[in-house]
Amino acid sequence: VISTNTNAQAFYTYVFTATATLTLPASPEVGQWIKVSNMSGTLTPVVAANGNNIMGASSDLTIDALNAGFEMVYSGATKGWVLIGN
Repeated sequence: VISTNTNAQAFYTYVFTATATLTLPASPEVGQWIKVSNMSGTLTPVVAANGNNIMGASSDLTIDALNAGFEMVYSGATKGWVLIGN
């Protein structure tokens, strides 16, 4: 459970309870995963890409859906972190 800016570690689950930024690992390995859930009551928590792609884009991900939850799996440099489920 996080309510302040946090550096993510692979194989952990993070639940936002306030607006904050979760920064993804800078040097992930293929197959590593992170689970995320937005229970903050806001539409502004951010998952920071930290130099890697998220779904093929180099931009950060703003979780603009309430109560959204998903898994991110690192797939390599081209697609980067791929979202699975919601």
